[in-house]
Amino acid sequence: GGFIVTVLVHTDMASPHLHHAGTPAQLARWMPGITSGRTITAVGITEPGAGSDLAALKTRADRDGDEYVVNGSKIWTTYAQYANWIFCLVRTDPKAAKHEGIGFLLIDMKTPGIEVAPLVQMTGGRGFSQCFFKDVEVPVANLIGAPTQGWQIANTVLGYERGASTL
Repeated sequence: GGFIVTVLVHTDMASPHLHHAGTPAQLARWMPGITSGRTITAVGITEPGAGSDLAALKTRADRDGDEYVVNGSKIWTTYAQYANWIFCLVRTDPKAAKHEGIGFLLIDMKTPGIEVAPLVQMTGGRGFSQCFFKDVEVPVANLIGAPTQGWQIANTVLGYERGASTL
C-alpha cells in the first residue's frame, strides 16, 4: 500500500516539471507514460553535504556536443530503485551565480554509470536511496527548460509538493 501511494504521488510530481517547462516533443514523449503510471519517475534534488540548501548542489552536467556528461550524487531520492527516469537538478554552469547555473535533466535510470544504493532506515524500510552518477551521458534533448532555468522549475514544482499551487 505505502509503496504504491508514494510512487504515485512522487511520479505525479513529474507532470508539473514537464507541463510548465517541457517542449511539445518532450510532452509527447514522456507525459503518456507518466500520467498513466507506466513510467515511474524519481526527483533528484537533495545532495550529500548540501543540507536544505538546494542551490549548493555539486552534481555537474558538462555539455559535450549533443550530450551532457553527468557526475555527482543525489540522496534521499524516494524509490529511485524502482524508477524508470529521474528528474535531476544539475550544475550546468559552474561559473554562474549559485541559483543561476542550474539545469533540469530527465535521465533514463538504465543509462550506464548510474548506481542506486537504497538507504536502510531504522525501521528497516528502504524507501529512500542515494544515486551516484559517473560519466552518465544524457542527450541534450532531455533538458527541461533552458540550461540555467532549473532553479525556477524546481521552485515551481516544490510549490505543488507543498500544496501551494495547482495545475
